[in-house]
Amino acid sequence: MGEEGKEVCSPAQPRGGGGRGVERDENETREKSRIRPPPPELVGATLPYLFLRRRKVAAYQLVGAASPTPITAAAKECSRSRDYYTLRNIDMWRFFLPRPSAAAAAGAHSAVEYGSLPPHAMSFYSPTDRMGLMLLGGKHNMVLAADQTGGGVLYDPAEHAVRTIPDLPPCLNNSPDYLTAGDGDLYLFSTSRDGGCFHGLIYDNYVDDWFPSALPPPPIEPVSYAAVGDTEIWASGSGKTYRFDTARREWSSSGGGFTLPFLGLAEYVPKHGLWFGLSLAMDGKALVLSATDLHHAGDGEPRPLRRTLLPLEYTPPDALNCVGVDLVNLGSGRFCIARFFETDDYEELFVVFTAVEVDADAGGLRMLKHRSEMYKLCSETPYWVL
Repeated sequence: MGEEGKEVCSPAQPRGGGGRGVERDENETREKSRIRPPPPELVGATLPYLFLRRRKVAAYQLVGAASPTPITAAAKECSRSRDYYTLRNIDMWRFFLPRPSAAAAAGAHSAVEYGSLPPHAMSFYSPTDRMGLMLLGGKHNMVLAADQTGGGVLYDPAEHAVRTIPDLPPCLNNSPDYLTAGDGDLYLFSTSRDGGCFHGLIYDNYVDDWFPSALPPPPIEPVSYAAVGDTEIWASGSGKTYRFDTARREWSSSGGGFTLPFLGLAEYVPKHGLWFGLSLAMDGKALVLSATDLHHAGDGEPRPLRRTLLPLEYTPPDALNCVGVDLVNLGSGRFCIARFFETDDYEELFVVFTAVEVDADAGGLRMLKHRSEMYKLCSETPYWVL
């Protein structure tokens, strides 16, 4: 990997992801790993999860799945021939400080605390040993785990319970792009040489269940995408932007001559009336938090979208190279930014979670930095942030 490739962090890339006394310990561990209620000022925020997958056979190479948003998935070793995908809940509320500091431009190495990953809350495995892990956001905030046969379950971290769902189409590989739109609908799309596929997992409020629906694939391979309003999904790629109308179930050109200025998923933050995502910094060396207004984009005027680039929130020591970054929207203008780092010899892998808050004043947006915490990971294990 060249020096330039090391500097630019790609979003949402997987890394590598008997007695009564025993029963009592397992129950205590399970209870500690559940999501605890956030403090009143953070009610409505989304909790991050981190997933990891591990196999005992050291030579095993995983082609992993991508997933953007909350934190923790880990894989549990159980046998020599089975992969486990293990979910861990990262308590982000303790990252937010009473008096955060204003984030300055990247310079000296950032202060960071060192922590240990919490015990796992749930594990998943499939007979095919390959699964996709996705976050169903919105009002549901559940994890979708599906294998290559299309079989899947929804896991509710708050209730520590799972429920079955109708089978998904097998054309979706184990690394689909996805987003939540409307009243808790999950849209998944994957691309291939023959055009790929696009499917919705549509929520029926009357029966309280989700049903898969085949949809026309986007005309381009999406590089960035976002839910806009209640009934539209925008996707940009190859210098063009298309809109998908979820009611009519059809794509149309935006007609505005613009592209979404993000890499990966962008999400709307009502507090600021803006969409936030990851964008390439001005120096072209890192992905940073950014914001733009899509309310009047594509109204027929061929103009580029204005965006606000916020400062780099964490600067690693020179010995660490950034190899991946994920953004988690926690709600109310608060975010978690997860950056993965490798040493020069590729022998060690670390992740740094940083809590940030975006405020607005007369001068525009400003980013307030809260705590950063670093975890050492297994370098041979892929990881995802949901």
